[in-house]
Amino acid sequence: MAWALKTLRTLHSWLGIVVLPWVIIFGISGFYLNHPDAVRAVLPFKSYSETDTNFPTLASPLTPDQAADIARGFWPDSAMETINRIDYHGYSAIQFSRTAGQIIVVPTTGHFYVKSNLQNRMYSPQGDLLGRKIYWGYVLGVFHRTGWLGWSLGTILADITALALIGFGLTGIALWYLPKHKRFKRRIKSVWAST
Repeated sequence: MAWALKTLRTLHSWLGIVVLPWVIIFGISGFYLNHPDAVRAVLPFKSYSETDTNFPTLASPLTPDQAADIARGFWPDSAMETINRIDYHGYSAIQFSRTAGQIIVVPTTGHFYVKSNLQNRMYSPQGDLLGRKIYWGYVLGVFHRTGWLGWSLGTILADITALALIGFGLTGIALWYLPKHKRFKRRIKSVWAST
């Protein structure tokens, strides 16, 4: 019995160490799903301010080809899906949609945005990163469902974590129950011995 308890304690400890990072992040992401504003208040890269950046109007707006040159610099291996004229943050812009996300170029000023499911980055006309907004709802939602930000690896890690949590729970129950079972057996023996 002592060997079994020692083995269970060791297994329980190691399972706890393995799942601890995911338990903490699942806790944060689960709390976020119930109370998004409270969690968003402490997360970095929540937004950037458009009003802090006044881009001068270019002498001549970017041509569609010049805007496309900017878009070609991002995710070149990702297929181009559509090109549209849109209004974005109060600007008339050209949106280049790739499988990986969108590149939105403002021809009148030359500044642009690179937007994916995870984040939106704003660049100056010279290509300097000026601001970043992380879409925490998407990031934490995906992590809460998959255990990672990608589906294949994430599913494997989520499955390992789920199995480790099951083992953690079962070893915890065994560690709680076995000493009580030992005492219960002693009581039964003493009752039988006294009769």
